[in-house]
Amino acid sequence: MSVAALILLMIPFFAMAQEPGPGPMSKETRERIEAQRIGFITQKLDLSPEEATKFWPIYNEYKNALKEMRDEMERPDLMTITDDEANAIIEKHLQQEQKRLELKKKLNNQLRNVISPRKVIMLYAAEMEFNRELLRKANAYGPHPKPEKMN
Repeated sequence: MSVAALILLMIPFFAMAQEPGPGPMSKETRERIEAQRIGFITQKLDLSPEEATKFWPIYNEYKNALKEMRDEMERPDLMTITDDEANAIIEKHLQQEQKRLELKKKLNNQLRNVISPRKVIMLYAAEMEFNRELLRKANAYGPHPKPEKMN
């Protein structure tokens, strides 16, 4: 499992342990980020119009399936969860990881009929680069601890 996938898998658990923030991301912000992702990936893969027409429906189907899996994920209160409940959730996570792997295999098989295998690999690099940049920007604009005053 890649580090990025592991981080994305663990975000719901870390989010539960932190103090509440300003709330969920607005629809406009999500749409703006998605538009930037599309532009970024299209540019990095240097997709021709014909490739883009075939690529995006396949990729979007994959991303939607991943989103549905995330939406179905249980987010228990980690401070009150029992060991039996934790074991059940661990098993469900493992099943979802298997499903995620099957989805990725399906994506790879479909994309190799649309773009070159080199571009498939470039896709994964572009996704990681985009996510790193998104996290960097979020950290740059996010809450920062106040500097201590010097006497």
